[in-house]
Amino acid sequence: MNDEIKLYYDLTAETTADQWYKETILQPTIDEFMNLLPPYPAILDLGCGPGHESKRMAANGARVLGVDFSPECIRVARERTPECRFEVMDLRRLEERIGKFDGVWACASLIHINPCELPGVVQNIQSVLKIGGYAALIVQDGAGVKEEWSELTVGPYKLRRTVYCYTQEHLVFVAEPANLKFVCRGYLDESLEEQGWRNYIFRHIYEGE
Repeated sequence: MNDEIKLYYDLTAETTADQWYKETILQPTIDEFMNLLPPYPAILDLGCGPGHESKRMAANGARVLGVDFSPECIRVARERTPECRFEVMDLRRLEERIGKFDGVWACASLIHINPCELPGVVQNIQSVLKIGGYAALIVQDGAGVKEEWSELTVGPYKLRRTVYCYTQEHLVFVAEPANLKFVCRGYLDESLEEQGWRNYIFRHIYEGE
């Protein structure tokens, strides 16, 4: 994750919010995920962007902390969704002080994690997830870099926002040493599946379970 990716999300925070606060395509996915969790769950929105999905989870009764490494995204999230907490934080370096959560929602955030850093990020997810808690990892399916999504122009800036693809098999391989057990593929709208998105649900288990 480099400065160009952060700059991309800083520059597009407002326009992303304008689009996604109105877009409800992920509502069934959120509903399904929250049905796995206890009532009024604590959820970490990992890579929350400008807070649109945090807002929907809060509307379903969740207590949400959203973290993102883009200061501008966090500014917009705080402005548009004051009912949730938001902090500037790199998901590669989650701070212990944020506590434990019933669920971790990582939607389109792991796509910017280099494969060599993925085990550490998955371990971070495990470290903040309660035993028995669930994580939804929404990623681009495949291997390598999705080049057509990686080279972007925003205003006068030509930016490389590298998008990495991950298969179910690779995620399971990385998650098992962190005591995250694959549960199932979660629901996604057909149009998102056609774009290559996949939703993989993991559960934090006891060691040896």
